[in-house]
Amino acid sequence: MARSLTARVATFSFGVELAFACAIPVAYLRLFDIEDGGDRAIVLGMVAALYLARTGALAAYLARLLRPIERWMGASPEERRDAGLTARAAGAAYDVPLVFSVVWAVTWLLFYLPVTALLRSQFAERIPLTGRAPAATILFGVACFSAALPLAYSLLTRLLGPIAGRLSLAARELGVALPGRRVSLRIRLVILSLSLIAAPTVWLSLTSYMSQVWTRQRDLAARAGQLAETLAQSAPGSQDGPSRELAARALSTPVDVVAVAGADGSVPSGSEADRELAAAPGLRFRLVRALSRRSGEEVFDPSAERAASYRAIPGTGTLALAISRAPRRDHRGELVDLLFFALVAGSWAPVCAVFLAGSIAAPLQRVRSVVSQIVGRDEVDRVDRIPVFYRDEIGDLAQGANEMIDRLRVSSESIRRYAADREQLLAAAARHAAELDAVLDNMVEGVFACDRSGGMTLTNAAGRRLLDLVPAAGAKGQPGKAARAQPPDGRVFRPAELPLVRALSGEVIVEEDEVLENPATHRPVFLRSSAAPIRDSRGAIAGAVVVARDVTEVVDLERLKDQFIRVAAHELKTPAAILKGYALTLMRTDERLSPPSRRMLEAIDRGADRLNRIVEDLVDVSQAFLDVLQLSPSPVGLRELVRETVAEVPVTDLHRIVVRDREGPLTVSADPARTRQALRILLDNAIKYSPAGGTIEVAVDADSERVRVSVRDCGVGIPTQGQDHIFRLFYRAHTDTPHDYGGMGIGLYMAREIIKRQGGRIWFESREGEGSTFFFTLPLARQVAAS
Repeated sequence: MARSLTARVATFSFGVELAFACAIPVAYLRLFDIEDGGDRAIVLGMVAALYLARTGALAAYLARLLRPIERWMGASPEERRDAGLTARAAGAAYDVPLVFSVVWAVTWLLFYLPVTALLRSQFAERIPLTGRAPAATILFGVACFSAALPLAYSLLTRLLGPIAGRLSLAARELGVALPGRRVSLRIRLVILSLSLIAAPTVWLSLTSYMSQVWTRQRDLAARAGQLAETLAQSAPGSQDGPSRELAARALSTPVDVVAVAGADGSVPSGSEADRELAAAPGLRFRLVRALSRRSGEEVFDPSAERAASYRAIPGTGTLALAISRAPRRDHRGELVDLLFFALVAGSWAPVCAVFLAGSIAAPLQRVRSVVSQIVGRDEVDRVDRIPVFYRDEIGDLAQGANEMIDRLRVSSESIRRYAADREQLLAAAARHAAELDAVLDNMVEGVFACDRSGGMTLTNAAGRRLLDLVPAAGAKGQPGKAARAQPPDGRVFRPAELPLVRALSGEVIVEEDEVLENPATHRPVFLRSSAAPIRDSRGAIAGAVVVARDVTEVVDLERLKDQFIRVAAHELKTPAAILKGYALTLMRTDERLSPPSRRMLEAIDRGADRLNRIVEDLVDVSQAFLDVLQLSPSPVGLRELVRETVAEVPVTDLHRIVVRDREGPLTVSADPARTRQALRILLDNAIKYSPAGGTIEVAVDADSERVRVSVRDCGVGIPTQGQDHIFRLFYRAHTDTPHDYGGMGIGLYMAREIIKRQGGRIWFESREGEGSTFFFTLPLARQVAAS
């Protein structure tokens, strides 16, 4: 089988080449105008011998290149499992078309150089060549190279492509990467196209050039014939020799020599004609040969660029001989050469194109066939692999299709596994859905969900009970009678304020209170709702969810507590007033009181005052919590109010209060009594939590809209962990610490409520162990701001 491969490739390749190889010597003979039969036999003999030697060498080289493929094809199936053998065979299958084609074309490039060299060295007189013969031979070789390269490559790729495809599949099974040189299809097409264009172009240019050379020679020969004819007619047999010589000299010119020669072509030694023949040995040889054969009357020597013609002078036994060097062109001969080489070039290109098109179309058809199988079959496992014929873009396409088949097989297996997993996941999802439904239906909180358009998609049992909803006929989760919603302040909700609608717009709601009035019972239901949007994987809002808790009992309990505090505080005022009144009366009227008794009455008085302040604080807290805290804003001079409040604060010997304010009116819109209460709370705290004493600074400042008051102390400060809760009701930051000085945790809560309800803001800055600064702002009165 190995020998049959080499024989098949060599026979087919060199057989196709032989048809053109027989025409090329004819072109060579015409190129150098070798017309004599004997001369042609010499040239064709050299060409045939050289062709046989060259073909034999190429065949041996081809057999050497194909040896790895032959070994692989002759190996047993077990031996073909050898990765090294398969890799060498595949490398040879991909590399041989390129390497051997270049070598093949180079042999044609150099083929006729030895022929020209032998003719110039060994047969210069018999077959004289023009002086430009080496350059013409090189151009002739370039034309042959350009024609041989695409022919050789297309032949070899057509023959070895299927074998390379088989080897690619074998290498793929063994896990061997494809070896060989990768040549881009684009580069190959460009080079082959240029070769197909260069071959006829160079041939036609060369023949056109050589046609001019031979036309010049023929012009010389024709001119010499005219001169010889003129001399023969002007020198009849009755004239003597000197007269004929004079006639010959009369016809001579600077480029033409006319002389009387003997019947054998001999001329007088030393004459101008003798010198011309000595300078052109090829012309002398052809002249003597023509006279011996009587084959013609005109000869020329292309190497010396001279032509000679002779005519017999009647009755004298001599010849009229003319030697010329004046060329004239022969367009007819040039046209014949152009037509000949155009015929050769026109027959060469279609043959190469057929083989080249076949080498490209066949792999693409295989790719198309496999793609059709992939499209038409459900089972990808039965789709065949595509052989890789060439290491180019088409080969990359085949490899990509094979990789796609592999991935499709993997995907097919993954899909089968996915289908099995999907069944399990669906069962698990159904179980989880049942669990979720059970959890949702047993939740105390009501859960509501809607889609992007606002349609209700989920309502649990608690939600339906909460809103007194009943399922519509056959539509689970659809609301029946809708309850009317309203905020705690009693006004009716606008649709845009509903939690679901706000969540659909992207808002997140955390524990917001609202009231529902059930249309069936007309009973208010207090809800505390949280809502958030539901987003898809891209972040777009796909719906919303609301969780609502019934806090009616909590609200009722808090209202009951506040009412109890208000009633208790009101009832406590009377005994506190009685205690204080009797204590003061005794201290004023009874002069016989002993010092201990007086101190006891003073303690009762202070206790009554403290109890009264506690009662007042509880009343204020109750009013604030129930939102009935009465405030009467009016224009107030804040500078004077601050100074008056500071003056009323009892200061110990350790403390000093400093007021810093600016000039100008500082009139604010506020309730004077409540504002004084808030400032007094801040001052009392500054004194209480400055046990070591120090300066307490009260600063008043203003901008174009607000007045800011600050109270700074140098006391113990507020612990970091308690700063976030400092304004909460009943919160004491120093509980269970050495700085726990008593109190109910009401003051800062009331200060914040008073300032906030007057359109102001209160905040603080504190560092533990270094003191605190409390700030609050109040808006300027309108008339002051307007002025």
